[in-house]
Amino acid sequence: MASYDLIVVGGGLIGLSTAYNAVSPYGGHPVLDGEKVLVLEQDAFFNQRGSTAGASRQFRFQYSEEYMTQLVMAAVPEWAMLQKQTVTELIPNVGCLWFGDPDTPTTEGGIKPAMETMTRLGVPFQRLNCRELEEWYGFRNLPGNYSGFFQPGGGIINVPATLQAMFNIAHNHGVHLKAHHKVLKIESDGKEVTVITDQGTYHGKKLVLTTGAYANTLLEPLGVQINLSIWNMVSAYFRKTRADIDYPTWFAFQKANAANANLYYGFPEADWSHPGYIRVAPDYPYQIIDEPSQRVPPTPEDFAGTSAWVANHMSGLSPEPDFTSSCMVALPAGDQQFILDTLPGYPNIVLFTTGWAAKLVPLLGKICVQLALTGQTAYPIAPFAIPPSDITATGERK
Repeated sequence: MASYDLIVVGGGLIGLSTAYNAVSPYGGHPVLDGEKVLVLEQDAFFNQRGSTAGASRQFRFQYSEEYMTQLVMAAVPEWAMLQKQTVTELIPNVGCLWFGDPDTPTTEGGIKPAMETMTRLGVPFQRLNCRELEEWYGFRNLPGNYSGFFQPGGGIINVPATLQAMFNIAHNHGVHLKAHHKVLKIESDGKEVTVITDQGTYHGKKLVLTTGAYANTLLEPLGVQINLSIWNMVSAYFRKTRADIDYPTWFAFQKANAANANLYYGFPEADWSHPGYIRVAPDYPYQIIDEPSQRVPPTPEDFAGTSAWVANHMSGLSPEPDFTSSCMVALPAGDQQFILDTLPGYPNIVLFTTGWAAKLVPLLGKICVQLALTGQTAYPIAPFAIPPSDITATGERK
């Protein structure tokens, strides 16, 4: 049985970014021979079952937390390096619009704290009042107290192109990319890892886990359980009824109502996914579960709030969606954005899980490789450490 220098479990955005970075000569770590790198994915690559479902994600600089905006700024040159290696534009620059009730905090932070962060860090933005939001951007029937800002550096991430670019680079460097390999168990003595799958057993020096909502099943025998919840989310595509209408990426901050959290976000038209349509989604789940096996498909009622938002507040769109999609995302139970850390007790295992992190993809893969190969990184990842309360005394210690 072959032994690898690095095994990556999970072939989504962060997993493929880890493989791509492992064989790249500009990552601040030893460059690995692709033949000594293995990626294991339980489904087909580019599948729609996990947090990489859907064709677009928002790229933005604005966060309430200063360290998050700094990470996005650090990710910009990593995106540029990846862009040089593919012909398809990965992040079309369309800008990012935040608006709504300026005093409403949400799971995405808040308008005022984000503006304060951008001001401190020198990120440009333009303040907007309700009239400007409606006249300049095509929204309508907004409450008079709504305000916001436009950040011109925002964009829309082409998820399929990003996945394909990293997959191609890894493949061209000889990385072993194995689909339909479900991991059953992981063992480690701190020096070597053994990954047992339904297709065979693999040995390696280092392991990076990027399994999202599936993390706890694999972590339990290692004595770690991440305190997370799994949100099942929906999005919908609305046909443009006016050729001249388009939007930047945007997020509407609103007070919750009796039916739901009343938070919505959207994208411009994208030529790589449903051209002629605008994607709009609620920023609240239709189902919260403890493990992926509990997932159920959305019902038509789960799209009612989104349809009502479009009908009431957006111009130039059909009020009912023609296409819908859903995704599954694991979120940390506390106030962390995501988990990125070396597994306690296992210096040769790195874990990334939970959260929305597409905007940081090429940087996070680089950090995962640095942690796995050198045990450290210069990037500020302390806010993403595994909480001590998530480390259990149960399980098998190998």
